[in-house]
Amino acid sequence: MAGTLLSTWPQGCSAGLRVQTGDDLVFLQTLFVARRWAEVSRVPGWSDAQRRTFLHAQEQLQRQHYEKHYASADFLIIEQAGIPIGRLCVHHTPEDVRVVDIALLPAWHGKGIGTDLLQWVLSQADSAHRSCSLSVEQGSPARRLYHRLGFSACGDAGIYTQMTRPARPVLE
Repeated sequence: MAGTLLSTWPQGCSAGLRVQTGDDLVFLQTLFVARRWAEVSRVPGWSDAQRRTFLHAQEQLQRQHYEKHYASADFLIIEQAGIPIGRLCVHHTPEDVRVVDIALLPAWHGKGIGTDLLQWVLSQADSAHRSCSLSVEQGSPARRLYHRLGFSACGDAGIYTQMTRPARPVLE
């Protein structure tokens, strides 16, 4: 599926995509640590080494969960000038296109890359006449982007809000 999915990535976008490989494990750890560092920094009494060890273990658990529950998903690395800057994981079912994970290193936030990626995923969902869904943490600033792109909250699961955007007709 990833080869087909990648073949639709528009030329001229500010970022590139490629299939994730085993060589990306160190980058995925780095990305996870960057995403969660502020959160674990609030834990009193931990050294930075303890925080890093904890986050590496959490990243491994997340990766194992994704591989088990979304084995057929497209696991993609987002690149800028050949350098990894993020990840995108998209799972396709007959009814829905699920954004399992989308993450950029903090230095790449606010540059329109996430918007480009999500608009592309939404165009793929629309072409297949499928809804698009995702989960977002309650306090995440990404919620504004998701609302702007037409996602609506459809339920809560703990600290996450489930969001969906129905399929839209493709204009030819």
